[in-house]
Amino acid sequence: MYDNRQMPQTYTAEVAQRHYLQHAALADHYERLKMASAGDHAAYYRYAELQYFHKSRAFHFKGYFSATAQM
Repeated sequence: MYDNRQMPQTYTAEVAQRHYLQHAALADHYERLKMASAGDHAAYYRYAELQYFHKSRAFHFKGYFSATAQM
């Protein structure tokens, strides 16, 4: 069962940047798979959902390491 009482994690700028790069690469990967699956509706929307997830995580980590780099 998912426990939503987890403590928020703190990341160093290097760790946040590494997570950003990983999620950005996965978002690009799923966009290519999404476009390749244009004829299969179920696969298209599955890859679109994964692309959206990884893109949102990339934005989250980019904001984190951008903010910590300026401190």
